[in-house]
Amino acid sequence: MYNRIIKHFTYPMWMMKDGNFGIYKYINKYRNYNEFGYDELLRMQLSNLKSILFYAYDHCEYYRKLFDRNGISIHKFDNFEMMREIPILTKELIRENQSNLLSKGIKKNLLFEDRTGGSSGVPLSFYRDKGCLQKRRAQELFFDHWMGYEIGDKIGLFVAAKHMPAGIKGFRRRFRNETSDRFLAFDPSNIDDAYLEDFLGKFRKYEPDFIKCFPNSLYIFSNYLKRKGIDDIVVNGISCTGETLHDYQRELFKEVFHCPVFEKYASFEAGVAACECSEHNGMHMFLDGAYFEFLNEHNQPAKPGELANIVVTDLFNQGMPFIRYKIGDTGIYSSEKCRCGSNLPILKKLFGRDRDILVDERGNPKPGYLFVEVFNKNNIPGKFQVIQESRENVRLKIVKMPEYNESHTNLIKKKFNEILGSSINLDLEFVVDIPRESSGKYLYVNSKISPFL
Repeated sequence: MYNRIIKHFTYPMWMMKDGNFGIYKYINKYRNYNEFGYDELLRMQLSNLKSILFYAYDHCEYYRKLFDRNGISIHKFDNFEMMREIPILTKELIRENQSNLLSKGIKKNLLFEDRTGGSSGVPLSFYRDKGCLQKRRAQELFFDHWMGYEIGDKIGLFVAAKHMPAGIKGFRRRFRNETSDRFLAFDPSNIDDAYLEDFLGKFRKYEPDFIKCFPNSLYIFSNYLKRKGIDDIVVNGISCTGETLHDYQRELFKEVFHCPVFEKYASFEAGVAACECSEHNGMHMFLDGAYFEFLNEHNQPAKPGELANIVVTDLFNQGMPFIRYKIGDTGIYSSEKCRCGSNLPILKKLFGRDRDILVDERGNPKPGYLFVEVFNKNNIPGKFQVIQESRENVRLKIVKMPEYNESHTNLIKKKFNEILGSSINLDLEFVVDIPRESSGKYLYVNSKISPFL
């Protein structure tokens, strides 16, 4: 089966220029990745893990001091169990030690900054090197082939603006969009029936082969199609990431677009790290790019089937290595072998990233990541949770960090009013902490009402 999925790749010659060659070199590397046995996959992963540990010790002041202080000799590293000797990296430690986490072997102007809100709701700034970005793209394309995607296929894109391909301006950008990165983007920031009708016309004309989405954004468009009785749109597959994919969303997507739905586990920090196969029985973890640990509340290895904290070691990023990084998500892993034939282990269920859909003063749905981006894009220093109590009332809980001030409060009010409308009553509540749900989820955008009444 997978020999049919992982096909021989051909690319336009221009794509080998402008630093793109590295991406396709790694795609070729992963072409037969599913054919390796489990022991061989672990051997390759251990080799990658040793490489990033050596690199971090030689080039990052933080890890050199950390390893020396804890008596960790990476020269003796020869098994995965030794990873437990390394203290866990948290978001707080990253903020406090950012400059010392950066590689001294790569100039900072050659590093690419990114920012994520993560499951904790607090924005985090970090850096990646060019090689990491190329490998991450190849990793994503590896999983995209599982749903049949080929470079050049057209994509309907239902994500936040910051997730859309940046591209090249002018003719080269337009040419690229006609040959490889071909997408039609849905704008979640101004959604009403007039916009949805206009976008539907564009969608029909563009005829995407596949859809990539944040589930809540596609759910808005899918509800519109079902409400209008539109049943003649067909795509080849749907890839969902960035938010928890609920069963009711999956079923609606399958009904409206007449195709299989694939869930991915992706983050800015670790890329597209896991993906469903055709069995849709959990997500296969990409061992070449990340080392996963599932730990209980005592930071000890959890058993298969137990809810656990996910700790990730990024095996690609030399620019700012994340070793034993507590990413903020919780999940359950399985020890069972998948019937699809792939030996990549399975992340059975993912929790901890729920974002809900709020409604504005006119009753239009607003995906949760719009509110997350208020904090991310403006680098507002605080942990937060948005709760819509009723159509007219929204409560915002904030755990202030030391650098938080009144200007941040004014900016939040301004941005929330732009999204929800000025008639919505926004109640700011400053709190000491915002606990997770009993399930382990952190609901940083949470609605008490239905957005589709």
